[in-house]
Amino acid sequence: MPKQDLEACPAPAGLHDGGVPIPYLACMMAVAAFNALPPRVLPSIQAVEGGAVGSIHINANASQDLGLMQVNTVWLAPLARFTGLNEETVRIRLTRDPCFNIAAAGAILRADLNAEGQNLMRAVGDYHSHTPPLNQSYQLRVRAAATQLFAQAK
Repeated sequence: MPKQDLEACPAPAGLHDGGVPIPYLACMMAVAAFNALPPRVLPSIQAVEGGAVGSIHINANASQDLGLMQVNTVWLAPLARFTGLNEETVRIRLTRDPCFNIAAAGAILRADLNAEGQNLMRAVGDYHSHTPPLNQSYQLRVRAAATQLFAQAK
C-alpha cells in the first residue's frame, strides 16, 4: 500500500462516520498541523489502537495504555517533565481528556519521526514497538486502517 494513504491531505469531513467523533478529529487535525504530521496518521493510529476516553489497557509487561490513543505509561515521566504537571495529573488527563491524549500522541509520534530521520512508517511502527517484527506488523495495520478510513477520499 502506498505511503500516501497516510500523507494525503485533507482528511475528509465524513471521517467521523468511521468512528472518530468530530471534536476528536478537530484535535487530531490541530495536533497534526502543530507537529507537522500528515493529517491522516493520527486517525489511522487511533483506529488500530481502538482506545476510548477513560480506557485503560494493562499490558503483559505491566505497563498500561491510556485513553483514546492508548498512550503507554512509559511516557508519564517524559510528559510530566514536558508539561510541568505531576505524573498522576498526566495519567488522569491522558485517560480522561481526549485532546490532551491526542496532543501527547502527536508529540510522541513527532519525537519518533525525528529519531527515525523523518521515515514516517518506521515512526508509526515505533509508536507501538521498537521491536522490528512488532514494528512492521503495526505499520501494516495502520496502513490498512488508513486505506479503510480514507477509501472514500480518493
